[in-house]
Amino acid sequence: IAENPRIEVKVNTNVLGIYSDRVISYEEGDKYGRMTAEKIIISTGAAEKMLQFENNDLPGVYGAGAVQTMMNVYGIQPGQKVLMIGAGNIGLIVTYQLLQAGVNVVAIVEAAPAIGGYKVHASKVRRMGVPIYTKTTVKAALGDRFVTGAILADMDDKFQLVPGTEREIAVDTICLSVGLAPLSELIMQTGAAMHYIPQLGGFVPERNENLESTAAGVYVAGDVSCIEEATAAMIEGNIAGLSAAIACGIIIPRPLPSAMSGWSS
Repeated sequence: IAENPRIEVKVNTNVLGIYSDRVISYEEGDKYGRMTAEKIIISTGAAEKMLQFENNDLPGVYGAGAVQTMMNVYGIQPGQKVLMIGAGNIGLIVTYQLLQAGVNVVAIVEAAPAIGGYKVHASKVRRMGVPIYTKTTVKAALGDRFVTGAILADMDDKFQLVPGTEREIAVDTICLSVGLAPLSELIMQTGAAMHYIPQLGGFVPERNENLESTAAGVYVAGDVSCIEEATAAMIEGNIAGLSAAIACGIIIPRPLPSAMSGWSS
């Protein structure tokens, strides 16, 4: 894309807003600018959800994405004794990455009665000695200036804490992997119809088969419209891009050849 002379790529640039007259304002370094577009594709992705518990703002409490960035981008271990909250695929995979980096993952706790991730991921970390406790959550982080431990507690079938089940665990890091929420603030500014659908992650835009929202000319793709796997998000990006290009007349669609072409009766 960067080598295509018809495409301008702006890095270190944040979109600040989209206005009713289709003006897009943005911040590029220390400068502000604006642009307009005939078609707009929004693929802002998702943000990690936070979990409410006592002292959840202590240094040493991270989201799983932040932990991945620290290790994979900067080569930094987030800590030496980690408690993972959430046994979905992300929690299980990040646990395995931590183990590969030489970090001791003390335990994984999951509020639900069953592990949410794939069995293959759960089996892998269990074989490496990491226990997984279901129907369990973190009640509080311990420490004054940074995390020195956590208080765990059991949960009942209504996801309420069970009194008297509290116990302490010594850790220096609490990693949260409790789901994602679509980053839908930008698409909301376009006036597109939005719906709150918990199964899709939260507020998501209404869209048609071409991934166009109800705001004419505004397309959405990826986690901003539904929390999904990375492969699905990439396919949606291709669909949205092709749909926008076809609508602009840049690409002329051709009919697919018949599945029976070349066959004779």
